[in-house]
Amino acid sequence: MLLKSGINRVGGKAYLSQWLCSFLPEHTLYCEPFAGGAKLFFSKEPSQVEILNDIDNNLVNLYKVIQNNQKREELIETLNEIPYSRSVFNHFRKSEPQDEIEKAVRYFYLSKASFAGDVSYGGFGTPSRSTTRNPSMTYQNSINALEHIAKRLKVVTIECLDFRDCISKYDSDSSLFFVDAPYLYCRSKRYYGQRFTYEDHLELSNMLHSAKAKVMFCHYENPEINKLYGDWNKYTYRSFKGSHKSTGESKPKTQECLFVNFLPVKTQGLFNGAV
Repeated sequence: MLLKSGINRVGGKAYLSQWLCSFLPEHTLYCEPFAGGAKLFFSKEPSQVEILNDIDNNLVNLYKVIQNNQKREELIETLNEIPYSRSVFNHFRKSEPQDEIEKAVRYFYLSKASFAGDVSYGGFGTPSRSTTRNPSMTYQNSINALEHIAKRLKVVTIECLDFRDCISKYDSDSSLFFVDAPYLYCRSKRYYGQRFTYEDHLELSNMLHSAKAKVMFCHYENPEINKLYGDWNKYTYRSFKGSHKSTGESKPKTQECLFVNFLPVKTQGLFNGAV
């Protein structure tokens, strides 16, 4: 059963998941050094060995709580008692719980109730005039999906490592890295807890070019990224970003790029928007 991730994160790749799955090569070990909401992981078929890594200890704590039967039951029971409301949202935004269950409750709630999944800075997600989407129902459906998500995570290794350590630890001839790093020159700290600089991207590129593993690297169209991965195969996906919440007007087209260090069995033109 292919799932949607129960966790929203800024920069998620949910709308690209089907397209990305078409590029997956043969591998034994699958690893996401920047897992976030792990949209591709939840969309693909299970691999023999799977690693989800993220530097955000709150996110990692949530994944580990979901993995544990007893803790997950407590998490679901608590979430079901919490209404979808602005007052609860504001309370969680200000709170700093230390208990792992309370931390998981807070993080899950904010990931679903924050606009665009922005746990740190996003405002409270409310219905807009241009959509019939019901955020409260989406929140409840996400709680209901946690048992299915737990089954998918059951035999997955969850790590909380710096990307350098993660790549070094899991690199091998039979590995596949799906790398969805923070966008270059994104000023916000919301993606990685700190700004991900050009120097970080340069070091990441050097590590990936030296890796034994197959690599799928995602980024929006950017000339400096093109230079870093210019010797790899490149595929693009064009789409609209969505619509402005206040006006309903379409946002400009965006072009997501996929760079791979192997020749995919399936390549371009399979889906609308692929180039």
